Amino acid sequence: MTTPELPFTQLLETVEALWGVPLQPAGCEACKHIFLVPAIRLGQACPDCARGKLAPQAAALRPEPPELILPFRVGGANLANIYANFTKGVWLACADFNSDSLTRRTTPLYWPMWLVDSDISGDWQAEMGYDYKVESSKEEYSSGSWRSRTQVETRIRWEPRLGTLARHYDNVSTPAVDHHQELMARLGGYRLEQVTAYQPNLVGSACMHAPDLQPDSAWPLAQSSLNKASAEECRQAANAQHVRNFAAHAQYNRLNWTQQLLPMYASYYTDDQGQPHLVYINGQTGSISGARIASQRKGWQVAGISAGIAVGICILGLLCIALGMLLPPLAVLGAMLFVAAAGVGIFTIVPAVWPWQWNRGQQDVKITSRGTALSYP
Repeated sequence: MTTPELPFTQLLETVEALWGVPLQPAGCEACKHIFLVPAIRLGQACPDCARGKLAPQAAALRPEPPELILPFRVGGANLANIYANFTKGVWLACADFNSDSLTRRTTPLYWPMWLVDSDISGDWQAEMGYDYKVESSKEEYSSGSWRSRTQVETRIRWEPRLGTLARHYDNVSTPAVDHHQELMARLGGYRLEQVTAYQPNLVGSACMHAPDLQPDSAWPLAQSSLNKASAEECRQAANAQHVRNFAAHAQYNRLNWTQQLLPMYASYYTDDQGQPHLVYINGQTGSISGARIASQRKGWQVAGISAGIAVGICILGLLCIALGMLLPPLAVLGAMLFVAAAGVGIFTIVPAVWPWQWNRGQQDVKITSRGTALSYP
């Protein structure tokens, strides 16, 4: 297995002359990610972490423009409604957790994937699996007698196979950013059959995420994807249902690296301590993701108010009991007020504890589709 010669990147300060869009490289000091942004975006919060500001910075980029782009299908008019549904139903929400704040901070962003073309030639070996049926019988005791029940199960017969490989593959997808899997999980995937050829006018005012993984770093992932495609074709050629332990001793020639751009919106809100929490929207489907954090500070405030009310009711109850010596019905009212004070006092625990409990559950919330929360392990 040989490693091919990989293309070089160039250190660029603008992409307008190359990609047809007036963008310049900008970096975030906090997360070290690089973006291509309109000049008006300089100094704004980083869409990947919201902890740093975007500042001009030269970037190592491929000079050729992207090959494919998936246009935004969710427009600005829809964002307010998506954010409004997302922020609903959070009791004691942080003051900054609202549709207006999220809409105001929204950044339209294209993030990249590598598309790799390659010729593959060489030898391969693997184990091919063939399904076969096994019939057996199982004895069961029912209604005072034994009965025989036939059952059929599918098993796999593994056989070694080897051969030669000479294939060409186009547009094998490979991650171009180091947080590719996290983005895919949070954004919920895309319908890639809707991609179109790159045109500068489709970028509009959006920013672009520059690749974190250059071809030399992304090559092991691309090679794995190419080998998976080869393994699948070898399985089909062998008329097998399964394949395992596939190994190719191959050469990879005529490699061509291009980019595919996927749309998203990035925004954020801040909690009681001023820490940012990212919110992402899939620019094609409108799915939204992010933790919906409640305010512990508000919880303590409500608990304090409730405690004050409980104390006031208790004092009023004591006063009624004292006056009950002169007017007995007031003693009954005083007892009732004591019961009410106890109820309010018990309620005081709820707002004090609830934000902490709610926020713990939010750590696993990754994908929310128009306000309906879904979680994944």
